[in-house]
Amino acid sequence: MNHTHSQPLIRLLTRLRDSRQVWNLMGSVYNKRIRAAIDGLYDRVAREVGETGLSLILDAGSGSGYVSFQLAQMNRQAMITGVDFASGQVQSALRLRRKKNLPHCAFIRANVLALPFQESHFDAAVSVGSIKHWPDGARGLREIHRVLKPGATLVLSETDQEASEQDLRRFIERFKIWFIPDRLLLWGLKNVVFGQSYSQEALARCVEQAGFRNIECLRVADCPYVIVKASK
Repeated sequence: MNHTHSQPLIRLLTRLRDSRQVWNLMGSVYNKRIRAAIDGLYDRVAREVGETGLSLILDAGSGSGYVSFQLAQMNRQAMITGVDFASGQVQSALRLRRKKNLPHCAFIRANVLALPFQESHFDAAVSVGSIKHWPDGARGLREIHRVLKPGATLVLSETDQEASEQDLRRFIERFKIWFIPDRLLLWGLKNVVFGQSYSQEALARCVEQAGFRNIECLRVADCPYVIVKASK
């Protein structure tokens, strides 16, 4: 497909990718597929926060709660609060919370661009695969900065816009969707998911502009995502 001619289609599919209605309808299907593909990433993000005895941790764009649950298992004394803009995702996380018996996880429907928390409320924040869906990533990061305590840690991970086609082909081996041919899935990942995301440099720059400091850029083995770690 000619790239110039495909631009209107890419813009349409990107809007659908970020639609609350689509996540309410298809989120549970996507969540199961992506977990199998990037389970090691969830563990890595949780380990970057660490077992620090933190009392309040925010998961911004929590989806089905996979990172929240990793954090809850590592920090038994902490309260993990996940926020997501899609009610279907929140309900999915609540069901998993009951199944896993992790009462110190809470999930609410909220907009990351206008978080319903007071300033300097949380000891740490994480976000995985979410910022590319926000209408204004810089504003969302400023909101996270606002609700974090001084010195608090942020661990942010997102699909790597600069991932090579070879990286994406390896990723498809783990992220297969039976009703989508591999060739079409590769086009969608390349142009709509990873292509409309952040490079490591761009993500680090956004974090810095939001007011964070001590910024570290980390790589994930065998997973075309980037991680940026910073403190308030």
